[in-house]
Amino acid sequence: MIHILDLQFKGLPHVIAAFLVETTAGPVLIETGPYSTFSNLVSEVNRVGYKLEDIQHVLLSHIHFDHAGASWALAEKGATLYLHPFGFRHMSDPSKLVQSATRIYGDEMDTLWGAMKPIPADKLKVCSHEEEVVIGDKTFIALHTPGHAKHHIAWQLNNN
Repeated sequence: MIHILDLQFKGLPHVIAAFLVETTAGPVLIETGPYSTFSNLVSEVNRVGYKLEDIQHVLLSHIHFDHAGASWALAEKGATLYLHPFGFRHMSDPSKLVQSATRIYGDEMDTLWGAMKPIPADKLKVCSHEEEVVIGDKTFIALHTPGHAKHHIAWQLNNN
């Protein structure tokens, strides 16, 4: 089963979502949303019957704050994050990512996106194009799809 988790960005429904995929090895999270919506993510994970600590695998489409800003908080809870090779250095040291976004969003950075912290390298799993990630009874295939971002992955889900 796949659950849509509405993160209620800025108190608005249907703006930013994450997805929880149930597997025989536990839930897999697709995207985290920004850290500014973290409490909503926790509530939504609870709503569908899980605890945040149950999530040990997070698949990211790309590293922009609205998709991956809360990734560090999941890594702190033990999750491994799967991402494009170009995103690795920015997630392990987000300083350039934060500087770039601050030039755009200025004083609104915290209210829009919240905190962004480095993620230890051992919690980041770089996925090559067409790499298969098997988690329980599901296989996720990483398809590198540059366009919106050069570090974009479309994840194809297959049942085993």
